[in-house]
Formats: sequence, C-alpha cells, structure tokens
Amino acid sequence: MPTCRTEHEANARLEVLADLAGRLLAAGQIVLGMPLLEQAAAREGTALRDVRLAIDQLCRGEARLRPSGETTFAEFAELVVSGRLAEQYPLHVKSLRRPEQYRHKLNHVLEVLGPVPLARLTLDHADRAISMLPGYLEASSRQAIAKVIHRILALATYPARIVANNPLPRGWIPKADDNKAKGSLYPDEDRRLMAAVDIPLSYRIYYGFLIREGMRADEAGRLEPSDLDLERGAVVLDENKTDDPRAWALSPDVVRALRAYFAMCPPKERVFMGPSGPLPGRNGAQNFRNHLRRAGIRRPELFETTDSRLNIRLHDTRATFITIKLANGRTETWISDRTGHKSSRQIHHYKRAARKVAELGLGDFAPLDEAIPELRRMSGSVGGALVLVGPDAGAASDGGSFGAASSSQAPTPTDDAAGRSTAADAAAKGGPLGPRWATSGPPSAAKPPEAIGITKTPSDRASPTGNSWRDF
Repeated sequence: MPTCRTEHEANARLEVLADLAGRLLAAGQIVLGMPLLEQAAAREGTALRDVRLAIDQLCRGEARLRPSGETTFAEFAELVVSGRLAEQYPLHVKSLRRPEQYRHKLNHVLEVLGPVPLARLTLDHADRAISMLPGYLEASSRQAIAKVIHRILALATYPARIVANNPLPRGWIPKADDNKAKGSLYPDEDRRLMAAVDIPLSYRIYYGFLIREGMRADEAGRLEPSDLDLERGAVVLDENKTDDPRAWALSPDVVRALRAYFAMCPPKERVFMGPSGPLPGRNGAQNFRNHLRRAGIRRPELFETTDSRLNIRLHDTRATFITIKLANGRTETWISDRTGHKSSRQIHHYKRAARKVAELGLGDFAPLDEAIPELRRMSGSVGGALVLVGPDAGAASDGGSFGAASSSQAPTPTDDAAGRSTAADAAAKGGPLGPRWATSGPPSAAKPPEAIGITKTPSDRASPTGNSWRDF
C-alpha cells in the first residue's frame, strides 16, 4: 500500500479495505469489485473518495464495472487534464500547469479520436485526426497537438496500463519548421518604446523587465512580490516551464526601476499588473505589436509573417535579450542562468544576429530607470516632491515600506531628462518584499530615508476622477 508510511496508517487502511470487501461480498460483486479494491489501497484524498463511490454504486446494482479496454480516448484524456491521473500516480504523472492549453489542443481532435476505445485506437485514427486539422494552423501548432495525442497514449500505456503498447511509432510527431527568422528589437527601439508615455506605464516596465532579464513572458506574469528581493537585488523563480528553479542577480538599473515603480504603484498579488489584471493577458503578442507601432517603431520585418519570417511576438523579448547581451560580451552561462535554456545549441541560434549587432556598434539597453520618463523623478511638477491627489492627499506614507496605497494616487508623469529626485530614492529604499525574504536579523544600518514632501494639489488641478494608478 504505497499510501501508508507507518504501521498505524497501514492498519487504518486495512480496516477501510476490509469494510469495502465485506460489502462487495455481501452484494455478490467481489469479482468485479477486486480492481476497485486494489485502487482503494493505492489512492488518497478525492481519488479514494471516487473509488468508494464507485463501490457504493456497484453494490447497489446501479453500475457495472467496465473493462479498462472500453475506456475511450476522450474519457482518459479527461482523467489526464483534470489531474485525477496525477492523483492516482503521483510518482509518474505531474499535474498540468496549464490544463486549459491541453483542452484547447484536444478540442481539435476529439471529434475523430474522442469516442474511440483506447484498446482499438490505431495509427490510422491518429493520422486521420492530424490530417483533418484546420488548414490555418501553423506547423508548430500541428506538432503541439500531435505531442498531446502521443502523451495521452503514452500515459495509457504506463502507468495506467490500459493498453499494452503505444500505437504511435517513433517519429510520428511531425516536424515543425523552426528555421523562420524571428524579430528582435534594437537598443534604440527599446528606448523609444520605454519613452512612449502614451503607453501605460505598467506595460512599459513589464516589457523593459522582459527585455533586460530574459524571463519568459508568462513566468514574469506569475511573479509575486515575495519572489523579489529588491534590497539585495535578486529574483527567485521556483515555478517555470522546465521545472528547473532559477535565481539570479537582477541588473542594478532594473532594481532601481522596480523600487521607483513600487513606490508609485504598490504591488498587489502580482508584480506586473495591467489595467485588466496580471500581464501579459490574453492578447500579449498583439498588444506588444500595437505598442511598438504607437511608439513609432516601423521596421517592416517586425510586423510581417512570410514563408521565411515570423512577425515579432512577446516571446521574442527573450530573443532580444539574448542577441543584445551576446553582442555585448555576456557568456552563454550568464545568459542561460536567466533564460533557463538547457543547452548551448539553443543559444547558438542567436549568435549570427548578435555578431551583426556588435559590428554595427548598436550598444546595450539604456538603464531602465532612466529610459522610462516617469521613473526619472517621482514628479516633475513640484520640484521632485511626491504629489498625491484625491481624498487621501494629506496623509503621509512611511517612506521605508511599500505599504498599501489609495487607488486615487496618480503620480504625474514627466519627460524631464534630469536624474531621479532625492524623494524618489527615499521612497524606493524600502525593506525586502514579502515573507520569502524575511529574516530574523537586525534591520539594516543604512542611512534612514529622507522624508517625502506631500503637497496638496488644488481641486482645479487634480487628476480627472476615476483615474487609477493602473492607467499609467
């Protein structure tokens, strides 16, 4: 009984099994119920509850035990996507991080494969499902759908043991054409994007972070305040696509930018929040291209898709990071610590573009805290003092923490090219964020932050009602 770690737990489970076996014997269903008893010995939690419910129905004559060979592709796929198979076989099956993506891919093939019993599913069924995929799907999408089909059948082979062998031969998954040229930004284009004040500030600091740190867009979107240590300048990424926890030192300019941004817009459940929720949102790639156009970036190859080129995607902020950092002499190890790439071959694809950037002398990215105008100073209208508008304008906040702030706070953006104000630095020098970085040691003996000046803005100069810091 793999669920039992001690003799006491084993005896408790034995009592449960004895009770279930007695009921099956009394109902004359012990033969059909034996597989359920075996499952009851190996399951816990909701999975054990489901087995007990099945035995109850079997004893009442309300159900019959169907041979495993009658399980259809759709039924088994639902076990995988719902996480119930992972509960049953925790040592061999991991819960899906994004089950909705699996469902989306399966929806393309369930009409063909769904009703077919796994024991009778053949290579011809799988070939027909792939051949009937919509013509507009890219080769990479077809490959991804084929991988899902292959994974479902592999799990049905082991650990579920519903079928003896996977009917899909080695090499069945179609190859995707990954040789298309991909877009990446030049440092001067990044500066134009960061300086475009008509694009919400929340988007620009998110793009700037991706471009300067090389993190995947969805990884950055899931970052919580406790994942950052802005006192020491580090980030910890425990959950990611490759299940390979990473941690590294953030670029100093990114640390300064995040400190200033959090002083203006205190973080909540996620580090990067847009007007409609956590970034990147459902249309991350399209929003990214729209924002590039709004910033006046018109380079044709960034916005065209041909047989040999893809238009720029939000994921290509990683390509931008790798290309520019290689061009500026960073090592593959330094880069892979941030991107999570497993092999030198994955980074090698960017070296040709990096050589071009180096030969053109395009340089590196501008410091993020200087590239975004709003972060150069907390406010440019009152000599660097922080301006609070709304009903809480007279309430001063503690300059040494990123506490909750009223949603009516609306910092005034500025295009002033001067350095950050003393007030901005004071507001930014707070303690570490979140419980991950909490320590029992004494507080830092650093110079205490200077007080932030609070100025009441006359009502005729106040920001329009209804504006929120998320509109920036």
